[in-house]
Amino acid sequence: MEMARIPLVREDDPTAQPEAREFLERTVSLYGETFNSMRLLANHPQQANAFLDFALSVRRRNALTPVLTELAFMTASAVNQCHY
Repeated sequence: MEMARIPLVREDDPTAQPEAREFLERTVSLYGETFNSMRLLANHPQQANAFLDFALSVRRRNALTPVLTELAFMTASAVNQCHY
C-alpha cells in the first residue's frame, strides 16, 4: 500500500493560493530560504502563519538569552531522544 503524499507548494506555481505564496515569501524573509516543511505547511496558509507566529514567539520572544534558548531546545531534544 502506498501512502498519500502532501504536495509541496512552490512560490512559482501559478495555481498556488496567493496566501500560500505570501507565507512562503515570509519564510524567506525570516530564514533566507524556504524549507520543505514550510512548503508543506503552505497548503493551509492561515494555519501555517499561526504556527509560524507561535514558533517565533517560543524561539525569539522569550525571557531567555539566545544561548539559554538553544540550550533548552537541545536539552528537550536529548531528553526526548529526538535526533532531528
